[in-house]
Amino acid sequence: MYLDYFGLKKQPFGITPDTSLFFKGADRGDVLEAVIYALNSGQGIIKVVGEVGSGKTMLSRMLVNKMPDETVFVYLLNPSISAEQVLYAIAYDLGLKVDPNDQSIQILHVLQQKLLALYQQGKKVVLVIDEAQQMPLGTLEEIRLLSNLETETEKLLQILLFGQPELDEHIDSPSVRQLRERITYSFYLSPLDWHMTDKYLHFRLAKAGHTGRGIFSMGAIKLLTNYANGTLRRLNVMADKALLAAYLDKSPVVDTKHIRLAMKDNVKSDVKKITPQFVVFSLLVLAIIVGAGYGFLQNKKQLLNIALGNSVMSDEREQIKTVPVLPRQVGQEKKQLLRLLDRREKAYEEWRAKTQKKYTLQVFSVKSDEEGVITNQYLEGIKNKIDMNQVFVRQYRTSDLGYITYFGSFETHSEAFKAIAGLPTAMQNAAPFITNIPKQEN
Repeated sequence: MYLDYFGLKKQPFGITPDTSLFFKGADRGDVLEAVIYALNSGQGIIKVVGEVGSGKTMLSRMLVNKMPDETVFVYLLNPSISAEQVLYAIAYDLGLKVDPNDQSIQILHVLQQKLLALYQQGKKVVLVIDEAQQMPLGTLEEIRLLSNLETETEKLLQILLFGQPELDEHIDSPSVRQLRERITYSFYLSPLDWHMTDKYLHFRLAKAGHTGRGIFSMGAIKLLTNYANGTLRRLNVMADKALLAAYLDKSPVVDTKHIRLAMKDNVKSDVKKITPQFVVFSLLVLAIIVGAGYGFLQNKKQLLNIALGNSVMSDEREQIKTVPVLPRQVGQEKKQLLRLLDRREKAYEEWRAKTQKKYTLQVFSVKSDEEGVITNQYLEGIKNKIDMNQVFVRQYRTSDLGYITYFGSFETHSEAFKAIAGLPTAMQNAAPFITNIPKQEN
C-alpha cells in the first residue's frame, strides 16, 4: 500500500521471520556465530534466552541456513511433552519405527544405535527445544540423559534450548541440578535501545529497497523503542502501522504523531476484524487528512476501511469494497459461504486419514466462530492466492465452537520452514507456524 510512496520494493517490517532480513546488530550476529561455534565444537547443552519477540525464531532459522548440510535438526514442537513420551518423539522425528508403549530403556537403545549410525556417516544431530521454560522438569531431566550418549571424543547429540527469561528460574530447581551443570554456553538476546533501533529501521528499509534519507524522525524512533520495549516483533508491527499512517498523512517522514496513531491501534486480537479500537484509529487518521479536502477523502475511503489488526500491510492486500446486502440476501450469502468451509472440513478428514507426512502449517485459527462466518471469510480471501487443495480446516469445541486452518504436508521441519516464506502476504500476516499433523482419533 505504501511501498511505492516510500520507494520500497517489498514489505520491510513483516512479522514472519525472513532470513534475508536477519539483523546482526544488538549482538544477534555474535550470538549466532557463537552458537554455530558451540555446535561445531561438540559442546554439551546450549541455552539461548530472550523475551517474547526478541528474535529467537529468526536465530533458529538462521542456524538451519548456516550449519553444514550434514547437520540433522530434530525439533520438539510441544514443550509440554511428558518425560515418558519425549524419547519416542525424538526417535519418531529421526524416522525410527518405535512403539510408544515400549519402555524408555528400549527406545533409548534404538535411539543410540541411530545416532551412532548418523555419526559414522559424518552427520551431526542437533535437538532444538523451543519454549523450554514450559517443559516439565522431568522431561528436561530425561533429555539431559541423552547428553550422555557419546563416542570417545564427541557427543552423539547436541542439545539447544530456546526459552524466555523464565527458563533460568525454571531450571534453578535442585531436581535438575545436573542439567544446569551440563549447560556449557548461555546466550541472551537483549532488547534494542533507541540507537540500535535507529540502525535496525535503516537496515530493514534499505533491504526493502529504500535509498536516501531516513524515514523515521529521531523523536519517532525514541517513542517507538520505548513503546515496543526494544523487542523486534513489536518494532516491526508498530513501524508498519506508522508507515501507513504517514502515507495517509502524505508525510515523507514518520513522526511521533504517526507512532501515537499506531499505538492507538495496537490492540491484540485472534482474528482480523474491525474493532472499536480500529474505529478510533480510523477517526484519528481522518482528522489528519481532512484538511486536504473532500476530494482527497473520497480517494482514501477504501484505505480507511481496511482493518490493520496485529499484522503488517502490503500492496498485495486487496482493497475492500463495501457492498450493501438486502435482508433477503443474508441467508443466501451465508449458505454460499459455508460451502467452502464444508468442503475444506471434509478434506481435512480425508487428509488426516491418508497423509504419511509429519508436519503442516497452522495458518489461521479462531476460538469462537459458532456459524463459521469468520473462518469462511478467511478462506474466501485466500482462495485465489493459494492452492486450496492444500488447505484443511478442523473444527473443535471448548466452551465455544472454533476452527483451525492448516496448509500443506511436509516430511521435514526444514521443508515446512521454506514453505512459510512462500506463502502470500495475506497468509503470512496471520503469523503461521509449524505443527504436527493431527493424528486420527481411534
